[in-house]
Amino acid sequence: MYSTNSNTDSGQFNKQSSYSPNTTQPVYNQALSVEIFDELMNGRMINREILGSNGKFEPNPQYKEIMDNLSLYKQQYKMSGYTLVANANLDEGFIYIIKGEAYEISKTELAMKAYCLLLLIGKYLTSNNLTMSKIIDEQGGLTTSDFSKMQTMENIAEILENANMQDDLLKNVKSILVDRHIMYKKVGDELGQDRYILSNAGKAFYDELVEQVEVV
Repeated sequence: MYSTNSNTDSGQFNKQSSYSPNTTQPVYNQALSVEIFDELMNGRMINREILGSNGKFEPNPQYKEIMDNLSLYKQQYKMSGYTLVANANLDEGFIYIIKGEAYEISKTELAMKAYCLLLLIGKYLTSNNLTMSKIIDEQGGLTTSDFSKMQTMENIAEILENANMQDDLLKNVKSILVDRHIMYKKVGDELGQDRYILSNAGKAFYDELVEQVEVV
């Protein structure tokens, strides 16, 4: 009464058992993803290069992780109401997030303060006949002595006040540029001096500033 065609049933079973849905997913590093989340949510830039413990620039695994899985990370932050912006320039690659859909980081208060500090740094280089290598070369860097001299420049207190920053220039550099990874701090050279060098993001911001204002 319930006779079946064994060949047909076998064929159907084989077809079903051989079927495997396409479950291919981007391969991401969960440990790095957690680190990245902490960096971005605390307003830090993720640069293509970091300053290693040996004081030399080296590839940043966090940057590589994002770029290798860019669409996945963009979707992740979009679902939380953020826009992940990746500047993939080979020389100045960096990544950051902005709340909402705005792509112009230059419109944020943080950016305005950062540009102000970079402008002061640029004026200091110009007035002392220093080249840009002073702030981008891993062998260079601005010292605390440089910032002390910078602090004495004309109208510095007024400029900082107008930008809603405290009057201690180096403290501003640390809290706005270093803490946000716009600048790196190279701890203790052979003379025991800390040195401050622009990151990939810092270079990009400085270059943009130079295009708009003559500081060099």
